[in-house]
Amino acid sequence: MRMKAAILATLMLVSAACSAAAPAPQQSTEADITLSGAPVGITLWHALSGPQQVALDAMVKKFNETNGKGITVSALNQGNYTQLYQKTLGAIQAGALPELAHAYESFVADYMKADVVVDLGAYKDSSKNGLAKASQDDIYKGYYDTNTFPQYGNRLLSWPFTKSLAVMYVNNDVLKEIGKPIPKTWDEFEATAVAATKKDASGKVTRYGFAFNTDASYFNAQVYARGGGLMAADNKTVAWNGKEGLAVLQMYDRMNKNGSGYSPKGFDFQNDLAAGKLAFFLSSTSTLPFMKDLADKAPFSWSIANLPQATTDATKQKTVQFGANVAVFKSTPEKQLASWLFIKWMSDTDQSAQFASTSYYMPVRKTAADSQVLKDYWAKVPQGKQGFDLIQYSSPEPNIRGQQDIRDVIFNMITEVITGKSTPDAAMNTAGTKANQILKDAQ
Repeated sequence: MRMKAAILATLMLVSAACSAAAPAPQQSTEADITLSGAPVGITLWHALSGPQQVALDAMVKKFNETNGKGITVSALNQGNYTQLYQKTLGAIQAGALPELAHAYESFVADYMKADVVVDLGAYKDSSKNGLAKASQDDIYKGYYDTNTFPQYGNRLLSWPFTKSLAVMYVNNDVLKEIGKPIPKTWDEFEATAVAATKKDASGKVTRYGFAFNTDASYFNAQVYARGGGLMAADNKTVAWNGKEGLAVLQMYDRMNKNGSGYSPKGFDFQNDLAAGKLAFFLSSTSTLPFMKDLADKAPFSWSIANLPQATTDATKQKTVQFGANVAVFKSTPEKQLASWLFIKWMSDTDQSAQFASTSYYMPVRKTAADSQVLKDYWAKVPQGKQGFDLIQYSSPEPNIRGQQDIRDVIFNMITEVITGKSTPDAAMNTAGTKANQILKDAQ
């Protein structure tokens, strides 16, 4: 999911080619049209695979059979998110876009350079085809926030689709053995991780407290959880390079040196937690099915909890909300409306609950919790309900241009610290400077 120089060059060409285009027509009249019932085919490009692709295909099949408006959706996998992003950029340049595509916020911000994304605000608010006020309010506010782009006039340029959040996975058996509860604060977390760590007679660590995660989203989640912010109010500079971000690096440095934290290879942290060789790791709620499979094969007690926090005040607790959304591309009024009707249908309570129970993503609506299908799923997988209960604390990551490159900067910053190549202070200073230059160049 990293933006390379070649992709930037492509975007510059696309942007230049589209800069002289006429202003986009007002969306209000297009959002209120009626489909005649004539066949309308639309294509969704996505990055889901395995059980999650099966879940999506089932939903698409149901929509095609029941929409009654002549709409047929074709859902096509385009590889992983990086490949999807690259193919979409190529399609922009070739003038051959699908009608809608799975997209992270940073992708959409880049696609908007070419002015190819439909503003969904008029569709959402359409008296004919939109959502009633109560229905709009049923969708989590954070999901609107992450799809509303300040850099582009606060327009609603994408819609929640495969949502998840950053959480802490816990081996309850390890905590029971050491007589500790799930930590609520960062001081408690660090002390518990140290207490959970085991070494053999030779001094080799046989059980760790914490598995480091170098992905930018989990650094961002920890900054939030420590009471910090990710961007300055004007979105021109980063804010994670303050005391909260530095505290994350300092904790990693301490845990690396005392042996309570380690850098896993690949997805070893999942197997290590399941085998009792690890107490905690941070990951997405979408990791849940993988842990469930491990627990089914070799039972152990595990749970999902919010990250430790800087405060015990529940109203101030935070973590990162993430997961991709879906963007609709400019085409014809009929295809744009058909695309909206599909994503609107996907986010209805029944569909939201069904998709959540089969894909392991978070439901889009609050009232999905009242659905029997979701209650049945939670009865079998209580960790799913634990993740759902934390949605209220999730906040989006920045959605302005440059964020793809900044993710690389954060990854490198953490890596420099946990490999001992840099001190936390030096790594933070270097990363903050690089990130702010990226933002300046992206304006």
